[in-house]
Amino acid sequence: MSQTKTVLITNDDSIDSPFLELAIRSLKKFCNLVVAVPATEHSWKGKSMTRHGPIKVESIRIAECEGWAISGTPADCVNLAIHNLMPKKPDLVISGINIGKNIGLGFSLASGTIGACLEGNIAGIPGIALSQELVPSDFLYWDKNRKFPKETEVFVERTIPINCEMIWQQYSNPDSQHPITWNINFPYVAKKDITICRTTLSKTFYGQCFQEQTEQEYKFGLAKASIDNSLNTDVAVLEEGNISATMIDITTLGQII
Repeated sequence: MSQTKTVLITNDDSIDSPFLELAIRSLKKFCNLVVAVPATEHSWKGKSMTRHGPIKVESIRIAECEGWAISGTPADCVNLAIHNLMPKKPDLVISGINIGKNIGLGFSLASGTIGACLEGNIAGIPGIALSQELVPSDFLYWDKNRKFPKETEVFVERTIPINCEMIWQQYSNPDSQHPITWNINFPYVAKKDITICRTTLSKTFYGQCFQEQTEQEYKFGLAKASIDNSLNTDVAVLEEGNISATMIDITTLGQII
């Protein structure tokens, strides 16, 4: 009988994300989960870390799992948990479930969800970054209410536990000799024959990120992105209504070609 894995779970949407608790409830039957999450939202932070100022750590309990709420970025949470807070390193880092998909090169490099897993990779630990595709109106509703419309709640509560189990069975034992991250995106579609497809990161890039509010003042407001839905990309697979699984291997960055 294999030993139960200890898994560190984090996110970038903060402790109040309903997708965090749903992920914990979906995964805790498979492993020993320890939680380390940002106390406030840190989306679009990539793998950034807090260079100046103190980071506060508060003990928490969520969905019957122990852990910490941390006043830092997702990468801060992972580094602190691995090197300062946990008695020994976890076997796996799971980040998410992110509110919205993380697809393409541009968005993946900006993702705090993926950045948390890459921080784990640097420490020698494999990672799984989980993201849930949503419709645009869900983001507006979330920003205003910090919850989702009832229809969306019903959908994710039905599909996420099934999708998480599929991912756990296939990717909790990485088939690589060194730590990698699997970037996983769940589609916003309900179909019985959903499959997991290995994909490439699409050449999807964003442009303008800030909109002028007043003179000398700008606010985040993403303009349209350039979407690549070529065959076998994460975008194409999501459009087909399937789960995309893209391997990110930090050891291949900067290789001579």
